[in-house]
Amino acid sequence: MYQVPLQFMCRHERTAEVCRAAVEEDGWQLENVPEEMKTPELCRRALETEAGFGNEFYRGLVYNIPFPDICMKVLKDCHENNPEELYEVATAIRPEVMNDAMADYLLPLDGKCFSLLPVHLQTPERVKLAVETSGTFAIERGGVPKSLLTPEVYVGCAAHSWQSFAMIPWAERSPEVCLMAKILYPELLEKRPELVPESVENGCNVYSLCKIMEARTGEKFTYQQMTDFYNGKPLNVRRMEMPDGVQKDKAVKFDKEKQDFSFSAIRQERKKGLRM
Repeated sequence: MYQVPLQFMCRHERTAEVCRAAVEEDGWQLENVPEEMKTPELCRRALETEAGFGNEFYRGLVYNIPFPDICMKVLKDCHENNPEELYEVATAIRPEVMNDAMADYLLPLDGKCFSLLPVHLQTPERVKLAVETSGTFAIERGGVPKSLLTPEVYVGCAAHSWQSFAMIPWAERSPEVCLMAKILYPELLEKRPELVPESVENGCNVYSLCKIMEARTGEKFTYQQMTDFYNGKPLNVRRMEMPDGVQKDKAVKFDKEKQDFSFSAIRQERKKGLRM
């Protein structure tokens, strides 16, 4: 029997039975079902009715589904069958329906979904995961509170990829951000030195300290080694050229206040091959 589309009916005529019949005939009719008439079973039926219509359908329909568990099922189906559409499908989920489970499912797959999360789900831990997954792409679309965009987050963006580093806003290219890029992409940074702000290049900071240490020792260092060294932790070096001569097999310490180096003998345990 032909079912009159719900949008042509008065609201009081849209009973549970009428809505069920409409959805079974045309899953798209879910958008015209009154909220109080929607049930998990009815939403599942709408999805089943339109099964195989692709994710364009899902994007249109998922907005009308108020149940988190069903939206999660849609996301999982999308990831399994059309992963390239995951972000687009996630954009259609209502903010009040999005929950912790969906947030934690989406971010390891596509960090750009962070900007889709309602504010109460946007946490420091999740923004770090988002940039780890997608770099600067995760935060470039807006919708992220400035309080979450810490220097550490931008260091994570630089660690993601060369392209991600190049997208970091100019004002956020701190010495630590540039240090991460120098360590991970030295050849690319040599070709495009203009990506490092002049204030970082010529300042007294962890980035310029790394350049000095590489030049004087001939060694390469990790990001953690350099940040620890800059903050006062001794660094063992095999050989380091200084204006007054060469220091060999020494523990060198950097004083940020005095901008000076001091040397001491490496502990005997180190010479024996034991860890410090």
